[in-house]
Amino acid sequence: MSNKRSLDAYVQAGTLVLQGNWDFRAPAGALSHLKNVLENAPSIQAIDFKGVDNVDFVFLMLLYDLLGHKKPKFLNANAYTARVLEVVENWIREDPSILKQEHAMRTFKNPLDKLGRGVASFYGTLLNTFNFCGMVVYYVGLVLIRPKTLCLAPLTHHIHESGFKVLPVSILTVFVVGFAIALQGAVELQQMGFPMMSIEMTAKLALREMGPFILALVVAGRSASSFTAQIGVMKITEELDAMKTMGLNPFQFLVLPRVLALVIAMPLLVFIADTFALLGAMIAIKFQLNVGFTHYVARLHENVGLSHFFVGMVKAPFWGFAIALVGCMRGFEVKGDTESIGRLTTISVVNALFWIIFLDALFSVIFSKLNI
Repeated sequence: MSNKRSLDAYVQAGTLVLQGNWDFRAPAGALSHLKNVLENAPSIQAIDFKGVDNVDFVFLMLLYDLLGHKKPKFLNANAYTARVLEVVENWIREDPSILKQEHAMRTFKNPLDKLGRGVASFYGTLLNTFNFCGMVVYYVGLVLIRPKTLCLAPLTHHIHESGFKVLPVSILTVFVVGFAIALQGAVELQQMGFPMMSIEMTAKLALREMGPFILALVVAGRSASSFTAQIGVMKITEELDAMKTMGLNPFQFLVLPRVLALVIAMPLLVFIADTFALLGAMIAIKFQLNVGFTHYVARLHENVGLSHFFVGMVKAPFWGFAIALVGCMRGFEVKGDTESIGRLTTISVVNALFWIIFLDALFSVIFSKLNI
């Protein structure tokens, strides 16, 4: 004769008392009865598991769903039940989709809640960024001390994938922007009576800002999202855990090659972008002012110094470092399901664009103070 109790659920003095074997085999009638008990109970302060023979994750997830915003205490739970409750609570706390509705209601009730969470999130992200940046610098230092630890195959692969594969769209974008800016500048300066000044003006703009900046935006949109998606998928599929089990350092094999690849590739890409930006400006000047290419190159050589070219080149590795850093960091933050990959991929692109603009403004201030 079985010693298991029959399924039952009732409320006694504000405590929900459960009896029997509550798991995935519980009949629909018992679950419907439990739902009615919870809906009709005015206030449940605790749940008593003393009479429960067995529970599982399926039932506890259903119980959390039925409880909604109620957070009762759990009484008389044995070691196994307590462990299952702890796992379910941690999983619900980490999964943003589980508490999305509850968070929305709290935000509606308290307008300052969203602001406070935003400030806390920004502070946490800032700390994570500095921590991640410090780890990158640490591993770069290790590579300088022991060059054999650098993985050359992933490095060359990412230089090709994240650098030179972006050249076609970058060249086209920079060429079109260079043509448009030079054409508009030539038209305006022609009306003011200084048409030839458009040559050096657009050339300086292309070398210092336009070519490098437009290229960085294109690389950020492509590479930051790519890094986040790649590392995020590896985390969800537990490939990162497998690498750790095999004794491999995910940071050394995944992050460092990507960061160094963009740091190396960005100056080369900027050089090519500057060339096509000047080519676009040259064609625009020829179209609007009928200035020959030889005359354009001669005036460019006379009035535009190499310092303008080096200003754009100095920014390039810093932009590459920021783009790769943000993309990899957001990839390691992926957790839960594939929905977080799309969300963090979008965030990584936005963050990368922000750091590009911030670094550009910072370098502009520095170069202006140095009169460069």
